[in-house]
Amino acid sequence: MNLNPSTPQPLYMQIRQMLKNDIQNGKYKPDEQIPTEAELCETYNVSRITIRKAIEELVKEGTLTRIPRRGTFVASNKFHNELLSISGFSEFSHQLGKIPNSRILRSEVIAAPKDVAGHLLIEEGSPVLELERLMYVDERPLFYDTAHYSLLRFPDLEKKIARDESTYKILLQDYHTEIVSNDKIIDVIGATKIHAKYLECDIGANLFRIVKIAFDANDQPVHLSTFMCETNKVNLTVHRAK
Repeated sequence: MNLNPSTPQPLYMQIRQMLKNDIQNGKYKPDEQIPTEAELCETYNVSRITIRKAIEELVKEGTLTRIPRRGTFVASNKFHNELLSISGFSEFSHQLGKIPNSRILRSEVIAAPKDVAGHLLIEEGSPVLELERLMYVDERPLFYDTAHYSLLRFPDLEKKIARDESTYKILLQDYHTEIVSNDKIIDVIGATKIHAKYLECDIGANLFRIVKIAFDANDQPVHLSTFMCETNKVNLTVHRAK
C-alpha cells in the first residue's frame, strides 16, 4: 500500500492504517518495538509531525503503547480479568500460566482515614497497614495497587508480607481468614505522573481504577484495595451465572 496524497484521506490516517496492517499481518508482534519516528519519516517520506500524529492515533486506540525512555511498542495481548472472581493477584497470574512477581513500593502503618475506616468497618484513626505494590506479568508492570488492612484484626501483618508470597495465603494460614466474595467499583481515570512512572505509560493515559472490598465467610470486610491498570492491557469480563 503506497501513500496517495491526492485522496481526501489525510496522510497520517493512511500511515496509521499501513502500520496497523503491518501489526495485524505479523510484521510487528506484541511487545515488539516499532521503528523510531525518524526511521518512519524516512520510510514514508513524510514529516515527523505526520508520523507522530499517526502513532498518537494508534496509542489512543490501544494498538501501540509508549514506554518512557524506551520507545513505542506494539501493545501486549490483553489479559482477561474476571470481574466476579475472588482470586488475588497470585492466583490470577497462575490462571494465566504466569509466575507472579510483585515489588513492594511502600509498607507503612498509618491511622485509618475516614474513607478507609468506613470500608473496613473500623474506627477512624485505627491502625491500618497501607501497602503499595507494583505487580508484574512477564516482567512488565500490570497493576499498581494500594491496599489497606486493619492491624487490630491482623496484628503484625506488616511483618509477614513478602515479595512473592500470596497475601491471601498469609491471611488463610496465619489468621484463618478466607476471602469468599468482593465488591468492585470501576471507573476510568487519566494516569498521573506517579502512575505513569510505575506503569510505564504516558501521563494522561486511560487507566482502569478498580476499588475492591474483599469479604470473609461472615461477610466482614478483610481489605480495601485500589488497582490501577492501563485499559489497553486488560479486558474486564463478567460471565453469566450458571
